[in-house]
Amino acid sequence: MVEIIIFCVCVYVCMASKTVNLSEEAYERLKEWKKGDNESFSQMIVRVLPKRRDVSKILEEYEASELGLSEEAAKQLEKDIE
Repeated sequence: MVEIIIFCVCVYVCMASKTVNLSEEAYERLKEWKKGDNESFSQMIVRVLPKRRDVSKILEEYEASELGLSEEAAKQLEKDIE
């Protein structure tokens, strides 16, 4: 007689979450940015909002692109942002 024993292991990943209070207007605006019912608000926010970077990093990336930026324009942009 052969006995077959099957073990089922369930792993639950619990990610930290925060509660945010929003006005109805703010909620509706955020909801419009979502890509369907399958996208969570967290996924939408990460997709839409870039990580915060300092101006010099943004300028480095822009200058490395084919668009380029003159030194004068870069200084003016940095001044405007400050």
